Amino acid sequence: MPHTQIEHVRLALLREFRDLIDMSDAESRQAGEIDRQLLSRSLAAFVARKLTGCDSRSAAASVVDGRRDQGIDAIAVSQSTLELFLIQAKWSTQGTAGVDSGAAHKIVDGFRQIESHDFGRFNERVKRKSEMIKSMLLDSRTRVILVFAVMGNEKIAPEVGEILESAKSEYNGYDPLLDYRTIGGTELLALVKDELNGPDISLVVRMSQWLRRHEPTDSFQGSVPAEEVADWYEKFKDRLFDQNVRNGLGSTSVNQAMITTLRYSPEMFWSRNNGITILCSQITPTYPAGSRRRPDQQVDLEISKASVVNGAQTVTAIHTAYQTAAEQVGDAEVSVRVIQIPEAGDEFATRITRSTNTQNHMERRDFIALDPRQAIIRDDFNLTLNKVYVFKRGGMEPASDVGCSVEHAATALACAHRNAELVARIKRNPDLLWEEGPTGAYTILFGNIPSATEIWRSVQLFRTVSDTLRQQSGKHESRASAVADHGDLLVAHIAFQLAGIDALDKNEEEWEFQIQAIRGQVGQILDWLVHEVDRLFTKTSFIGSTFSNIERCKQLTNAVMHCMTSGAPLPPMTEYQSSKANRPRARAAVQILLDADRIRDGATLDYVPSSDRERAAMKAWIGADPRRSKATWVLDRKAPLRWAADGQQYSPSRLVMHMWDLAGWTTAPVAIQGPKCWYLGVEGSLVELASQVQKEELD
Repeated sequence: MPHTQIEHVRLALLREFRDLIDMSDAESRQAGEIDRQLLSRSLAAFVARKLTGCDSRSAAASVVDGRRDQGIDAIAVSQSTLELFLIQAKWSTQGTAGVDSGAAHKIVDGFRQIESHDFGRFNERVKRKSEMIKSMLLDSRTRVILVFAVMGNEKIAPEVGEILESAKSEYNGYDPLLDYRTIGGTELLALVKDELNGPDISLVVRMSQWLRRHEPTDSFQGSVPAEEVADWYEKFKDRLFDQNVRNGLGSTSVNQAMITTLRYSPEMFWSRNNGITILCSQITPTYPAGSRRRPDQQVDLEISKASVVNGAQTVTAIHTAYQTAAEQVGDAEVSVRVIQIPEAGDEFATRITRSTNTQNHMERRDFIALDPRQAIIRDDFNLTLNKVYVFKRGGMEPASDVGCSVEHAATALACAHRNAELVARIKRNPDLLWEEGPTGAYTILFGNIPSATEIWRSVQLFRTVSDTLRQQSGKHESRASAVADHGDLLVAHIAFQLAGIDALDKNEEEWEFQIQAIRGQVGQILDWLVHEVDRLFTKTSFIGSTFSNIERCKQLTNAVMHCMTSGAPLPPMTEYQSSKANRPRARAAVQILLDADRIRDGATLDYVPSSDRERAAMKAWIGADPRRSKATWVLDRKAPLRWAADGQQYSPSRLVMHMWDLAGWTTAPVAIQGPKCWYLGVEGSLVELASQVQKEELD
């Protein structure tokens, strides 16, 4: 790159980040080396901001560069798109930075340590983010992207590509959850220039079967040839999405389904797709000469300052399909809305962007409510057991001694099934629980309607295993801790197999004895599982993908079952024993409250901002829908809050950060002690309640 272009990028980085980047650990006495460190860290922060859409201060806080960073210079997350970015940045004043084999090995090894919960090798900046990272990785939908930002050539040598592709192949099972990308000098310059020039995109949208509205603002909706959409992305790339909450997500399962439809059933694409929404500053329609401006005739819309605010995945999927199947894509159409934003309409645009990306949509799980078998199970629960069974999404979760939801029932039945394939499937994607068809999990579990007693006892045993794992959560650290988190369903599956097929039919006295026996076996199962993961797949294998791999889960089940039934002595676990295991351990507020059974299952909690700044930022958004400030307490240590706004479960901190993101609070802190923000009426916050429990225990 010419020196002047490198200088343009350098000045842009320093203008934005010179006063934000933490350089307190800079050790070199040479001014040039300190400048290079500052520019490398600024580069990492700049890329973090562009990838996540956060503000400059948050981007600067994502930087973890320094001693013991394990090849990772910044860690950034996008809660709205469930993406975790591990960024490695290299600055070169000569524009000669690149990615070599050593750099690739280092970032892959760093990710292995993160994925194995081995945070002891990292510096304090990374350790402060450990809980947030673990929370992200526990969600099976989270995509991890290794990002190389280099002031130089973005091309990757074949030997470097082999290292990265090998890591992808090892981590990815059925879904592309690990990927990598490089951002070189040319793209960095373009990103800087885009910010200087501003997003000013003009498009001509050729629309048929259209409808025009004039209120609340001028807008059109109709069908557009898919090949035109592909051309938009070819010209403008991700600049099309400057006002969107996310860019295209790459090769996700949803995108792959769209690409498949475009290639093999293009005529069906319009009916299967939710469409695209475009905001613009001006719409100028042009009608065919002599036409009566009828909807069945074409209209050409010239639009200025265009931005796709919903449908980024659709746009990128169409473009991808067009590269290899242009003729087929030429037969597809997509529904497009074009909305003109009034002058001084920033708030109007923000509301449209947010609502089009967060409105409730029908999921496979929702259609379970229409299955008459679920109503039969509900009645069986009521008449046979005098217990509650909830199968409609959004229904109140019953207290643990009163009943269960269909989610808990399906998960427990999957763990009880003789084939470990089911737990591997739902670890990969919980939505697969509701898959129908001859081999679908839902058909397997509910096709022959299970009795209320079978379901309830399966739930009881599953809860016993889950509760015991949580109680022993401080026993191990590093890889063993990761196995306990990611392998919880397989531990439950093995416990069911040890109990035997007849366990659910025992009388009440024998059943209580069975539950206690399983409670005593959980720790042994976990120890053997850790040992067998290391033995079968090595101590550097990825943990998360192991438990979503069907064949590996089957291997592990057979191996642990053999160890448990052969009378072999337990393997030594000193390598993974927590250094805090033999002294009083500082427990999290949620763990304390659950151990003490302090909050009733199903109790309502209220969100209370922890500062005046937070209160001001969230007031209007909360006011628009009071459900946003409500959550229900659920007996689940990983995700004890069921948010009233969407019916999904979250940890207290994860939910608060998710709410900040949806509210558009761009200057929010990078971390939060969530339990401080959730209150049980006038009794106090989760932190205050936990403190009361600890005082009572001491007394």
